[in-house]
Amino acid sequence: MTRTGAPAKRVYLRSGRWYFVDLAGKWHSLTREKQGLPAMYRALAALTDAEVTSDRMPAVIARWVQTKIDAGDWTEGTQQDMERAATHIALRFAEFKPADVTTPVCSQYLREYLSQPRTFNMRRSIIRQVLAYAAEEGLREGFNPIDNIKTRAMKQRTRIVTDAEVAAIKTAAATATRGALPLAIDLALTTGQRIGDVLKMRWQDVTAEGVLVRQQKTGAALLIEWTPELRKAVEACALGDRIGHLLKQSTGAPYRYAGIRSAWVRACIKAGVEDLNIHDLRGRAGVDRQQASGIEAAQDLLGHRSVTMTEAYVRGKTERRAKAPKK
Repeated sequence: MTRTGAPAKRVYLRSGRWYFVDLAGKWHSLTREKQGLPAMYRALAALTDAEVTSDRMPAVIARWVQTKIDAGDWTEGTQQDMERAATHIALRFAEFKPADVTTPVCSQYLREYLSQPRTFNMRRSIIRQVLAYAAEEGLREGFNPIDNIKTRAMKQRTRIVTDAEVAAIKTAAATATRGALPLAIDLALTTGQRIGDVLKMRWQDVTAEGVLVRQQKTGAALLIEWTPELRKAVEACALGDRIGHLLKQSTGAPYRYAGIRSAWVRACIKAGVEDLNIHDLRGRAGVDRQQASGIEAAQDLLGHRSVTMTEAYVRGKTERRAKAPKK
């Protein structure tokens, strides 16, 4: 049983599960530790109206997370990342009320991520949104203390997956998620879509003209016209009836983002491929289309609102070419 650092009064961690002990000494099971603190607080709120938890940072963070989920603001992959980060922040700010959170407190927490700009900026953004939410609830007043802390400059990612790496990863992943990962890789490379959107592709969206995609992040509708490579990738998914999702489990349920991403990580380790993110497949697709048909064609494939956005996305991922001077 663990009590040190517990996020609420009379809440205990035992054998990987959170419990609430009432005044009569009875233990009430809440959630598993791996589900995160937001889930624990939701379960606690359903069990008791304990006011001791309502105005502390972990409870405020839990309510903020729930509003984002209810509003559908996050994709599946984003939600998992945000809940994981929010849980960590809730633990570190467990003893604080929103009104007690100051710029030095935020700075001290973020200091350990100075060498990780992406993580630094994401957690800074979460704290900022949580404190703004707390202000709306009347739990704090005045300026947002996180505004005094500047975001970290992001280094342009130039990593691009090679044909040899794709082949090695697909070979290593041949049995992963019942062979769905290699199919997902081919669909990502031929459509240029985010993995979350690839997993949502359905047979009803496969038309005579191409594959219709509605990007979850932007809400944009995009028709990806047929190419021989795209048709081959789609046909490879037709392992049974053409009903439901292109990539689905034996039960008919679609694959989850977390499962595919975990399979990707394992396959990369097995294949000996380092420093490669599953999202880099989208970058490779954009570069291929740009080199073959120009930047505007790449913009159409990726679904960007402007050419400038596409240029920034592919910048550094292609080589600059020059002719040797004549003697």
